[in-house]
Amino acid sequence: MFCVSSLTIEQDNRLLWRDLSFTVMPGERVGISAPSGYGKTTLGRVLAGWQRHQQGTITLDGHPLPLRGYCPVQLVPQHPELAFNPYRTTGDALHDAWRPDDVQLERYHIKAEWLTRKPNQLSGGELARIALLRALDPRTRLLIADEVTAQLDPAIQRDIWQQLIIETQQRGLSLIIFSHQMALLEQISTRLIVAAT
Repeated sequence: MFCVSSLTIEQDNRLLWRDLSFTVMPGERVGISAPSGYGKTTLGRVLAGWQRHQQGTITLDGHPLPLRGYCPVQLVPQHPELAFNPYRTTGDALHDAWRPDDVQLERYHIKAEWLTRKPNQLSGGELARIALLRALDPRTRLLIADEVTAQLDPAIQRDIWQQLIIETQQRGLSLIIFSHQMALLEQISTRLIVAAT
């Protein structure tokens, strides 16, 4: 179980989240809705251990997230180009984590030749799919998806979300989903958290 307790986040002398508490059970898909500028991206970074918070605790099965080695909480950021080293191929970045097979590449609409290219040679939507697959390493227990399909056309969006739902059902992967699209959150999530405006 992933547990967030009394979390307070400040950034640039601005209070973004105060006393936020929630839990995510294995296989659960929790959608988080908040207006633009509310701090969803910052919250995602904090939950994944990328950024520090001011107060509160974040635990997985009662333990803090590991500071070394593979973190079982993975974030797919809204701007996937920031998650890749521009001097290495996307395949190198993917294989640092794990080696998905051709069937898994196809499920997430990834062409094998994309993995021979550097990030600046691919579109945002192509990078988003590779970043997502990298985060789906079998060791991942919770995936934080920050507008992860926003750059994709509707048909591919639908396929990606169907695959992610299968992952939650078959391996007990938990999801936290940030999106501006309330209709998407209502369709995908098993539970919604709506921030007060």
